[in-house]
Amino acid sequence: MSNIFDGLYVDQLFHKGERGETIFYPFGLMGRGYLLPAEREASMRRSMRWLMIGSLVFGGSFGAVALRLLTPLQGTPLLAWLIAGSAFAAGLGVIVTLQSRMSRGLEPMPGPGPSVGDWFRGGRAVRAPWTHRVCLGLGLFSLLLAAGGFAFGIAEGDWSGFASGFFMLFVGAVLTWDGALGLKARGAQAQ
Repeated sequence: MSNIFDGLYVDQLFHKGERGETIFYPFGLMGRGYLLPAEREASMRRSMRWLMIGSLVFGGSFGAVALRLLTPLQGTPLLAWLIAGSAFAAGLGVIVTLQSRMSRGLEPMPGPGPSVGDWFRGGRAVRAPWTHRVCLGLGLFSLLLAAGGFAFGIAEGDWSGFASGFFMLFVGAVLTWDGALGLKARGAQAQ
C-alpha cells in the first residue's frame, strides 16, 4: 500500500541530479530543491509520507467539518466564513511549518530550479508505469462525469451542473494528458 501512495504523492518530491545525487523538493514545484545526503533519504521519505497522509486527512476532514459547521451558521455567514477560514489557515500553517523543518540543515541546490516542463517530465519519469494508466483511466472517467454534469445542467437548468461539468472537464483533460504523456515517455524509454 505504501508503494501506491509513494508512487502518487511522495516519489515526485525526490529527483536524481546530473551527478546522481538526490534532490529533495519539500514544497514541490513551487519550492526550492535541496541536496539530500544518501543516509537521510529513507528517513526523509518516511517523514514526507506521514506528512502527506496527514495533509490528505486534514483536507478531507476539513471539508466535511467545515461543511457541517457552515450549515447551521447560515444566518451569520460572516462568522461562519471567519471560523472556517481561520481553521483552514491554522491547518495550512502547521503543514507549511512541518515542510520547512524538513529542509533544515540541507544544502540548497545551486542555480535556478527546474522549469515547469522539466518538473512534470521528471515527475512522470519517477512514477511507476501503472500510475500513468490509472491517470489515463481516471481522466477518461472524469470526462464522462463532465458530460453528465453538462447534461444535468441542461436538463435541470441548474448552474451547479454546468460548474461541476467544467471542473470535471478540466480535471479529466489534465489527467488524460498526463497519463498519455507518461505512457508515451515510458514507451520511448523501452525502445
